Amino acid sequence: MVRLFIAAAACAVLLASPAYAHGVAGAHLFVSTLLIDDPNVADEASFPTFMWLPQPSDTSPAPVAYSANIEIDKRLTENFGIGIATGYSWLRTPSRKTANGWQNLSVTAKYKPYVNAEHEFMLSVGVTRNFARTGATGANGETLGNADTGSTTPKIYFGKGFGDLPIGPLRALALTGTIGFQVPDKRLKIADVDPDSGSPTFNNGLANQWQGGLSLQYSIRYLETQVKDHGLPEFVKRLTPLVELSWSSPASKPNNGATQYLFGVGVNYTATDYAITVEALIPGNRQTGSHPGFVAQFHLYFDDMFPHSLGKPVAQWF
Repeated sequence: MVRLFIAAAACAVLLASPAYAHGVAGAHLFVSTLLIDDPNVADEASFPTFMWLPQPSDTSPAPVAYSANIEIDKRLTENFGIGIATGYSWLRTPSRKTANGWQNLSVTAKYKPYVNAEHEFMLSVGVTRNFARTGATGANGETLGNADTGSTTPKIYFGKGFGDLPIGPLRALALTGTIGFQVPDKRLKIADVDPDSGSPTFNNGLANQWQGGLSLQYSIRYLETQVKDHGLPEFVKRLTPLVELSWSSPASKPNNGATQYLFGVGVNYTATDYAITVEALIPGNRQTGSHPGFVAQFHLYFDDMFPHSLGKPVAQWF
């Protein structure tokens, strides 16, 4: 269950566009990322994000987790919005029937209190609520990452462009990140100890957990418009190569998990009202995955597609 939860959390990837109203601080645009959430509050959707990742295993071939996730984000006011996310997961284990089912539903509330255009900086705060037993239990009793207890995770998000630094072409770089602390409704406890092996068995609770990550992005559009115009084709200008890291670690005892790191290396293409991102997934340790994987996302920007209706805050509808 733990390893599939991590794999499902690793998904977030597909479409993008040359945005002008999405995640902008000064002249810098923070593009949609796949392994971590970006700092912006916006009207948009990831539909879908597809992930494929071989799971931790001492056997070969290793079990493989797939998921297709969706997320819809809507502003209620200019700087406050909510996001609703779920997805469908598959776990293919050699010599066993494939387990499949819906993931638990999660809802995120996010508020963006501060943007500094001069220094290309953005700060947001939020909280994510994961609702227990809203997903499905698949074949073979696999829970597909759907915990039997809910959890609440307060978070901080930030984005910082390097355009205010005297570093030439490196001014096109930007760093985004997030950190959160998951608090479960039911704490993980030792239920019993196997008399033969001495190994503990646990209840259906969860341990407290730190979660976070970083992304490093290089905007070709920023390079062309703010540093030096090299006359690159329009398609190339819309590209943003990026590297991501997502991370989680147990923060209480007892626990039945391990610190996990997952890297994503890929590129984002941002058009006017959509974006596409593809990344190779690289496990940072054996507790995260046995082999590299893949993630891709198709992302829609409602503020450009429907600027007078779905793309504006609910408070402005009346």
